[in-house]
Amino acid sequence: MSEAKYQKLKAAGTLDESDWTVAAAASTESKPLTEAQANAKLAKAATVGASDASYGDTSKVPLQPRSGEAMAAAAAPPKSWGDAPPQDAGTCLGRPGANQPGGLTFNRWVWCHRMRIGLRYWEVDEDGREYEGTNSLVAQAVAVGSGKERGIRTYLRVEEDSVSYDDWDPIDEWFTAPDLHMYILSDCAQGYDYCQGTGSGVEHTWDRWKYMDDTWLYWDIYSHEEAATDRDRVLYHDWFFRFGGGEEDEYQGDEGRTDTWRIRCDSASYFSNFGEDFPRACVNYNVVPRLIYKISDTRVEDIARHIRFAQDNPTRTYPVEFDETKDIPGKYSGVRDERGLHRTFEDSTIDKNNEFVKDAACNRRPPYEGDWGLPPYDTSTHDCDEYPFGITYEGAADPAWAFSVRAVDRSQNRSAGGLLNWYLFSDRILLDQDPFWVDIQD
Repeated sequence: MSEAKYQKLKAAGTLDESDWTVAAAASTESKPLTEAQANAKLAKAATVGASDASYGDTSKVPLQPRSGEAMAAAAAPPKSWGDAPPQDAGTCLGRPGANQPGGLTFNRWVWCHRMRIGLRYWEVDEDGREYEGTNSLVAQAVAVGSGKERGIRTYLRVEEDSVSYDDWDPIDEWFTAPDLHMYILSDCAQGYDYCQGTGSGVEHTWDRWKYMDDTWLYWDIYSHEEAATDRDRVLYHDWFFRFGGGEEDEYQGDEGRTDTWRIRCDSASYFSNFGEDFPRACVNYNVVPRLIYKISDTRVEDIARHIRFAQDNPTRTYPVEFDETKDIPGKYSGVRDERGLHRTFEDSTIDKNNEFVKDAACNRRPPYEGDWGLPPYDTSTHDCDEYPFGITYEGAADPAWAFSVRAVDRSQNRSAGGLLNWYLFSDRILLDQDPFWVDIQD
């Protein structure tokens, strides 16, 4: 079959290629992604793929006395990589979201995907080339970030009994297709000045790929700190798997690549967890970062109910606004909208201004004196809780957004504050520029 005939049949939908597609091999890009470019791919969807339902769930985090080690473990990002991905990867791959386009973001540190990849093979001679058949397999892919260095480790293994030979004539399916070669490796799209993949491609015959179902292959991708100029040295990168037909005398397999997946790397020096510093990191970026509080979690029930009410009924919250309109941001909707919250330094001018305005609303001081402010409450057992949080730019003092205050159980308020700090660390929320949203669940 000639290439022209092959393309005609493919366009007509009469050529079976199983369920995989291969993008044309792309050259590396000469410039790094801007923040706007990094966000553009995610602007209209929660993720390029999916995010796990338990992502950012504070109800899973221990807060009991003497639970410091357990809480530290719940928050700590990967400190090193092994020859096989961590246990979370197996959990990730077992969930339905791993099978859909884009894969599943288990959390900022672990992403996984089950995908079919393969090659079309062409017989080549002096008269040109003719399509002979397609070989493909199901690959389990995992990407693991790091909280200690600017890199990720990408893993891949072949799923058992997944190798398929399609469109070959019966004799070549038995005697030619299994002996052809395919190589694979992961790479970075932005070029060596900004990031690079390490490790060489792994090449095997298809008959060998067929019996490698227990073997994890891995490659590392590193981000170059010196290529960034901002305070936290932030760079965004796209990575992908690249594969091709190897060195064949008679047959050619066109080089291809998977879709790309996005990571964000930084050198922020202000992340620490129970005395341990995490000065550099790379995280999965194909997700809308969200903090989850659950009303069923009795440790934070009052705070969860306050936030839900503020998000859903802003005009019925205290303080009463003079113009009778209130717009309170931060509600998780599944998309990267313009209503995210942004972290600021604790004890910064913004934090202190937020506290001053919040206290005015809580204590009925100007400009919230009288019925404009929060009604009196028992200050011996309750705190005045504010949303959006005081450590965000969108807090009480922000002129662009409104806020809400409510009297809540004091111990619950302390717990919610501790879990907020856990979240900011565990999700690697950068100061100033990294938006996050708040998801209140039953």
